[in-house]
Amino acid sequence: MTNPREPVLHTIPILSLRPTQMTVGMREVKEKRLRWRQHKAKKQAELLGKHMIPVVLGPGKKHYV
Repeated sequence: MTNPREPVLHTIPILSLRPTQMTVGMREVKEKRLRWRQHKAKKQAELLGKHMIPVVLGPGKKHYV
């Protein structure tokens, strides 16, 4: 029997993710984008592999952060 609290891992295209809150600090988003773009593609892949983002499957089978 599987534990329902165990995470189910799937690869999701980052552009398909939706926010759970409408108000996100744009200044913070801009700073994170700038820092992200400073990394080379290989480093970006490593970072994403180490820092998984919790996502829920919501209405219309859309993924929400």
